[in-house]
Amino acid sequence: MKLIRTTDANLITALNEPVHKLHHQLYPEMFKPFDAKAMYDYFNKVVGQENHHFVICEENELAIGYIWFEEILRPENAFRNSTHYIYIHQVSVNEDQRGKGAGKLLFSAVLKLAEEKSIKRIGLDYWAKNESAKMIYKNLGFEIEKEVVYLEL
Repeated sequence: MKLIRTTDANLITALNEPVHKLHHQLYPEMFKPFDAKAMYDYFNKVVGQENHHFVICEENELAIGYIWFEEILRPENAFRNSTHYIYIHQVSVNEDQRGKGAGKLLFSAVLKLAEEKSIKRIGLDYWAKNESAKMIYKNLGFEIEKEVVYLEL
């Protein structure tokens, strides 16, 4: 397996499909059905932004997963100190490729950038019904810092 940075919006769209379909399945009131053109249009705008990073994992020349993360620098304000961190937007590994180390390899790309830029904080979120994500992130050492709740009316 190897990691490759990409700006190929078509490839990212294809690799995004399983995770987006899962989100739609778990939260249909929140997530639209997968629309390849809309996803492509969105990713095509984001891939060129300097602070957004897309890394794919390939095995035998076949893309089997990706990670999308963003380097964020927030200035100090009246409430908070300045912060410089990495936020992971999405991680997805094709279902038939899970359990082979691709996810850990993808996370290593984030850790490498954090080390290169002396960033000491990496954040992400996951949907409460996604129990497998919860366990994966816990096993990787992520700890809950903030919980967000909603009241549906």
